[in-house]
Amino acid sequence: MSYKILTLNDSKEWSDLLAKLPEDQQDIYYTPEYYSLYENYGDGKAMCFVFEKDGGIALYPFLINSVNALGYNLDKEYYDIQGAYGYNGVVSSSYEPSFIKEFYSEFNSFCADNNIIAEFTRFNPLMNNYIFSKNNYIILFDRKTVYVDLSYNIDDIKSDFSSSTKRAIKKAQKNNLYLKVFENNSSLREIFITLYKETMNRVGSDSYLYFNKKYFDRLFAINNVVQFLVEFESKPIASSICFYSKNYFHYHLGASNKEHLNNRPNDLLFEEMIKFGKYKNCKYLHFGGGTSSEEGDSLLKFKKGFSKSYLDFYIGKRMLNQNIYDEVVKQWELKYPDKTEKYKNFLLKYRY
Repeated sequence: MSYKILTLNDSKEWSDLLAKLPEDQQDIYYTPEYYSLYENYGDGKAMCFVFEKDGGIALYPFLINSVNALGYNLDKEYYDIQGAYGYNGVVSSSYEPSFIKEFYSEFNSFCADNNIIAEFTRFNPLMNNYIFSKNNYIILFDRKTVYVDLSYNIDDIKSDFSSSTKRAIKKAQKNNLYLKVFENNSSLREIFITLYKETMNRVGSDSYLYFNKKYFDRLFAINNVVQFLVEFESKPIASSICFYSKNYFHYHLGASNKEHLNNRPNDLLFEEMIKFGKYKNCKYLHFGGGTSSEEGDSLLKFKKGFSKSYLDFYIGKRMLNQNIYDEVVKQWELKYPDKTEKYKNFLLKYRY
């Protein structure tokens, strides 16, 4: 075999192998620390598939879950896999067709040996790593995301802000909002959690995104995590959580107080994220996309106010055992007929 499977028990080896990749293939989303967040949140067992051949190396972290545990009646134990919340896919030192072909030959053998019926991936827009997998998945465009090229000087970056964003920042400054930055410091996590829950309630968020206290405790323990906080008259009114690696700075979660949105604290936060990303010598700041794929999505529109640079976000789907997959979906449709229309386009629909 040219591959090995690592778990969180092998975190040092996992991290060491990730560090061997080119810098543009290293990102927080592929670290054991990040996958630990979601294994402990109950999203599945974290694994990392490692393939090495002729000096090339590829890593593919994912979460594996039992299908039978959902209550389906099947002839033996079956599983599915997907990436952790955020961006996934393969990171690799080689994109040679022969290397990719051998990678998938080995990975497909692993999937067959372990009764994996389906696989879902959210590819990393900054890396365009969907290209590595494009001949092996159903690749679908999902939405546009917004990023900032941090190689430009700050004045040039700010000149790209929309006129409405510039006005909003001036308004925030005029309203005497005070901004604080905490790097690798969890002392104010409770403030973030309170604001975050308020925000999730306000926007009617999916229940999954109501992360629990243990999740936040682990999140704030990750290396290179940064909290931005805006105060008005010593009262916290907005905050965001970001993290960075060598090249990439990511906006992860945001929260704000509804009563003070008109003071424009979020505009101040986003401007400060750009400044901090430059301070850390990151190459790109990724704001992400909207809450939907709609061109007029309000969150996407807000983010576009800070940059005219966009990326394409793709997802990938694979049915690895069509017969069993079809049987699971059939049982799901009989059990939850009220869900079939809402989740018809989801690969792992039977998990809802």
